[in-house]
Amino acid sequence: MLTTGEKPGVGTYKCANCGTIVGLDDPDDTLSPCPSCDNTEFEEVCYLCENEASVSGEFGRDVSFVRCETCGKYYLGEPSMWVKHYREEAPREKRTMLSAYTRERFERGENPPEFGDSNALKEIITKYENKTLDEKLENLIWYIRKKSSQFGDSVSWDARKDYPITYSLSPEGFTKIRDLAMEKDLLDWPARGAGLKLKEEGWKLGTELMKRE
Repeated sequence: MLTTGEKPGVGTYKCANCGTIVGLDDPDDTLSPCPSCDNTEFEEVCYLCENEASVSGEFGRDVSFVRCETCGKYYLGEPSMWVKHYREEAPREKRTMLSAYTRERFERGENPPEFGDSNALKEIITKYENKTLDEKLENLIWYIRKKSSQFGDSVSWDARKDYPITYSLSPEGFTKIRDLAMEKDLLDWPARGAGLKLKEEGWKLGTELMKRE
């Protein structure tokens, strides 16, 4: 937990009391009391999803390396510029598409991306905004199959941090895709509060999707 008066460096920070996000764009900036509630405690958060994350610099480069349970891992070039302009340049619904991109790369074992070029960001956002319902459904099935070592395995999930898997803007979007998979008899949620299990057709689809990689 960070407190008022500290100099945590360039980054985004969330008030531990009311959730207000503040950004520091200079390494010498000091955390001030929350502008909304005057609270003095803050959490370091992800630049993309604003959930709790671990952020570290890289020696000799103006780059932040972010580890986030929602987004996975990524590098952010020129974080000071990002913090200064990210609300205008990349509103939440746009940043969520970047979350989907980074999480997908993380789950597929690919190297963490580095964000910096604005044109590249726009291409990623456009691609992920245009994902079809079938693609969203298939990615959830692929994810559950990937996490299942054998048929019948129960896979834990948390819509609050797993929604990027379905290219959704929120946990509610993940829940809708999950429910659709159940309606299509691809997925089972036998005990509310427990894990998700693939049904026979879901297992077949997930196996086929894994072969396409």
